Amino acid sequence: MLNVVIKVIVVPLILILASRLLPNVHFPYLYQPLVTGVILAIVGYLLELVLLKRGTFWISLAVDFIVSWIFLYTFVYFFQGAYITAWGTILTAALLTAVEFFMHLWLIGSGRARKEPSL
Repeated sequence: MLNVVIKVIVVPLILILASRLLPNVHFPYLYQPLVTGVILAIVGYLLELVLLKRGTFWISLAVDFIVSWIFLYTFVYFFQGAYITAWGTILTAALLTAVEFFMHLWLIGSGRARKEPSL
C-alpha cells in the first residue's frame, strides 16, 4: 500500500516538473498534471499487481514505459490548452520509468512484489 501513496505523490510531481522544464510538454493549469498523475499512478499500481514478480523486472519496466507513453499521448488531449509532442511523451515516460525502476527494485527486494506460485 505504501507504493500507491508514493506513486500518487511522485508521478504528479514528475508531470509538473516535465511541464515546467520540457518545451514539448505543456499543462497550463496545475490540476491537469495532478489528475493525469493520479490516474497514471493507479494504472501503474494495477500493472504492478499483474506483472511485477521476480523474473519479470525488465518486462514490467517495458510495459510501464509503453503504457505511460500511450496514456500521456492520448490523455493530455482531454484538457483544454494542454499539449504534448511525441518527443515530450517519450522523455516524460522515460522519467516515469526511471522512477519505476527504483520502485520495482524496492518492491522486489523487500518482498512486497507478487510471489511466484510454488508447485
